[in-house]
Amino acid sequence: MRIVNLIENTEGRAVCACAHGLSFYVETEKHKLLVDLGPSDETLKNAQKLGIDLSQVDTVILSLRSQGTAMVRFGK
Repeated sequence: MRIVNLIENTEGRAVCACAHGLSFYVETEKHKLLVDLGPSDETLKNAQKLGIDLSQVDTVILSLRSQGTAMVRFGK
């Protein structure tokens, strides 16, 4: 299993944006999941910078507090 933090409110890797929000990419042998989408499309940009192809995600899990901006852009 591989778990990658795509965005949160503290700086991780220098190439990635941080924001008040949370998103994780989870990869197992059978599935590629996105858990929450973060507060903006910076989540999607971070995934690209980290070499994660979100077009391969087969499951999206949204918590009650998920934001809408990234959701709209992810759906395109």
